[in-house]
Amino acid sequence: MPRGPRGVVGDDRPVIPVFGYVILAAGLLLAVWTGIQAARRRPTTDAQMVGAIVVEVALLVQVVIALVQIVGGHQLSEPVTFVAYSIGVPLALPLGFYLAREERTRWGSLCLCFTAVVVAVMVLRLLQLWQAPVG
Repeated sequence: MPRGPRGVVGDDRPVIPVFGYVILAAGLLLAVWTGIQAARRRPTTDAQMVGAIVVEVALLVQVVIALVQIVGGHQLSEPVTFVAYSIGVPLALPLGFYLAREERTRWGSLCLCFTAVVVAVMVLRLLQLWQAPVG
């Protein structure tokens, strides 16, 4: 069964970029949503907190998939940097979540907004590292 230029049927290299762009969009959406909430001088809502949890779960899934593929032989141009970002990216959102939960004012919304932007930027950097040519 031909599969186009990628060739082999079990080849899952595009999983990380596609999933990464979905996480990037979700992080930016969460940032805009909580940023609007902060501009309205309101604390985060339960729906926003659930959104943050969904983004965090997606981040953890992405990191596990990426690390499994690295162990399986995927070559990276900067493996140490990639692993460092993979360890760091899931840590930001729980901090913003905690601060938003503790600070029940617009500043809590702003904390979650800021950490969502940080997550989006870190995911973008992970995607750049993943797709960089080796050699």
